Amino acid sequence: MFNFQQWVNRRIPPAKEVTLTQRKIFILPSKISMGLMVIIFLLFLVGINFQNSLVYIVCFWLIALLVINIFYTYRNLSGLTIKAISAESCFAGEKMVLELEVSRPVKQRKSAIYFGWQNEDLVELNLQEEQSTRIKLSHSSKQRGRFTPPRLDIFTRFPTGLNTAWSYASMDVQGIVYPEPIEISQPSDQHNSDDDMTDGREISGGTSDFAGTREYQPGDSPKHIHWGQYAKTGDLYTKSFVDYESQDIWLDWQSLNISGTEPRLSHLSAMIIEFHEAHKQYGLRIPGKEIQPNKGEAHKIRCLTALALFGLPQEEASYAG
Repeated sequence: MFNFQQWVNRRIPPAKEVTLTQRKIFILPSKISMGLMVIIFLLFLVGINFQNSLVYIVCFWLIALLVINIFYTYRNLSGLTIKAISAESCFAGEKMVLELEVSRPVKQRKSAIYFGWQNEDLVELNLQEEQSTRIKLSHSSKQRGRFTPPRLDIFTRFPTGLNTAWSYASMDVQGIVYPEPIEISQPSDQHNSDDDMTDGREISGGTSDFAGTREYQPGDSPKHIHWGQYAKTGDLYTKSFVDYESQDIWLDWQSLNISGTEPRLSHLSAMIIEFHEAHKQYGLRIPGKEIQPNKGEAHKIRCLTALALFGLPQEEASYAG
């Protein structure tokens, strides 16, 4: 049995760059065109019945209009080149943005060409003065993991709307869908509470934070003498300072008192965002992977990517290979 989807996939395989040629463009008459052909047929019968040459001329003129329109509608898509630039990462439930570069042949201007997916974004493109431009399309995502955009629909009804020419583009590009960030409340006696992870340990004799005053001892720096206190009491006191020994924050899979893989991943995703926005240094431990404490945008993306790909069959197969 003929399968149209498989046939299209063989004819237009996934690629980073696609140029629309004759083999990749399909064209069909619109409803208006079908109605016009019915009118032409009726006029032709009238011409035969009354032997009226003027009616024949009108019929042939309308037929020529339909044929010429097919050529111009096809030409509006022909030669168009679509190149995948990137697929931006997003969180599950959000829309992933696909960026494309669309270019035309030098001497062919393009008008009213539409790009998009059914029930998703639809973008109109006109290439008149510029030869190439970039467009962004968004497609909803539901599950974490690697996201490959579905086959893209490209169509036009230019110039008269009597015909619809369309094609497809399967872009060979992937984005990462991170777990939806949902922070789940933890029991108060959890082993790694936020306070335990972030406070750190005081180191006396530091230079950063003021910790009070003490009695003056010989050898204390004059810079640390509390002269205001001396003016009040006549006794020498020295300001004391402390530093804090940094204690790394670990987001540990085993320490979570949460049932289910996806809720754990969502909670860890929310904590990564929280620590990143607070400019804290953190590490991640999940089964089969450990990411050392660090901070910054690149570290956040690395951690979220590890969560997005955790436990997926294709990822485990690639590791095994």
